[in-house]
Amino acid sequence: KKMMMMKNPVILMACIVLLSSLVTSDSTFGPEKCCFQFLHKRFPANRVTSFEYTDKRCAMEGVLKTVGDKQLCADPTMQWVKKIIESIQSKNATTPRSA
Repeated sequence: KKMMMMKNPVILMACIVLLSSLVTSDSTFGPEKCCFQFLHKRFPANRVTSFEYTDKRCAMEGVLKTVGDKQLCADPTMQWVKKIIESIQSKNATTPRSA
């Protein structure tokens, strides 16, 4: 009977440690933003202010484009999407400093 009383606190402590580790590590469950469908309609490149690729853990690889205050999902393999990305990257490219 004394052995049984010793096991209960150990099991309880193990459960508490396990539960607390699950609660504190919420970022390990998966990516924050994923695309579940793509925008099929083209939108003006000059309205896109930034872009970011979705996490590799997402089911669909996409590009999140910021248009105004909205983020829209686009297919990164589409030619019109590639042109917008290239345009933004060329705008953001820094010129080399002269020494």
